[in-house]
Amino acid sequence: MSTAETRAVPELAADLQALRAGAAVAEPGLRTAVAVSGPDHRDWLDRLTSMPVKELPPGRAQWTTLMDAKGKLRADLRVLAAGAPDGLLLELPASHHAALLKLLDMYILRERVTLADLARSHRFLAVLGPQAGDALRAAGLLLPAEGEALAAPGVPGVLVAARSRLFGAPGADLLVEAGAADALAARLREGGARAVSGQALRIRRLEQGVPWFAEDLSDGVIPLEAGLDADVSITKGCYPGQEVVARIKNLGQVARRLVRLSGAGQHALAAGAALAGTGAREGQDAGKVSSSAVDPVAQRTLALAYVKRAFWEPGTVLRAGDAELTVAALPA
Repeated sequence: MSTAETRAVPELAADLQALRAGAAVAEPGLRTAVAVSGPDHRDWLDRLTSMPVKELPPGRAQWTTLMDAKGKLRADLRVLAAGAPDGLLLELPASHHAALLKLLDMYILRERVTLADLARSHRFLAVLGPQAGDALRAAGLLLPAEGEALAAPGVPGVLVAARSRLFGAPGADLLVEAGAADALAARLREGGARAVSGQALRIRRLEQGVPWFAEDLSDGVIPLEAGLDADVSITKGCYPGQEVVARIKNLGQVARRLVRLSGAGQHALAAGAALAGTGAREGQDAGKVSSSAVDPVAQRTLALAYVKRAFWEPGTVLRAGDAELTVAALPA
């Protein structure tokens, strides 16, 4: 499913209703996975990631990041201790999976580690919304709890299920054999999940302030600027970027922060569009847009942006071209 897909307004309204109050199923195409195995795979992966994964118990999932030595994000990752009997599953951005595989392979020196790319053999389905659990149960699956990774050998083709966090709606991400994905999506629809568009997913995640790689999480972003504080540790042993993260946490604040913006009207905002202050700070450089969407149902413009400290308080009004956008508090 392309995130550029568009729907007629009534169909889009139904999609958004499913995400907000019902159940939805989609194949966003945002993520893929790599199976990591070999005698040294846990030690090796633990040295690279910003959260401890060496002792990750079976049936658990851990969000983490991969940074360079300057603390700049190379990828947001999730480690899954399920679905790979001989090792771990490493979930990563599909848009950069080839480059990341090459990078990970370069990190393997004398360690006995094997990487198996699942990009062609498996697909991710997302089952989302407050009633996602009902649709999953109808298909013979359980809704994973936060931090849980469930292997599903009893459901044909399903490798693992983990709690979803990338779409601004509760639910599960299912890693499924490519040949079984369409049949499973049909079963989920029969169980009450509506097939929703990439456009609806994009609107929902923006109104909930959820960043996506690479739109919001590349171009020199440090995880703490993007609100990924829970995905980095300053007490874990050394990993690329750890000194930068520790220094920022000790100083107490970043110089810019990812914020959620919303404004009336339908304005097309390009990635990188400049933001300027208003009122007492009229015309001052405030930051730039990282991603945006028009919600034709609510007749509004939604965006995520990196803004400077003087502009990130909720209620601050910023201008991007003809659009006036207000900084909104992130949902609790």
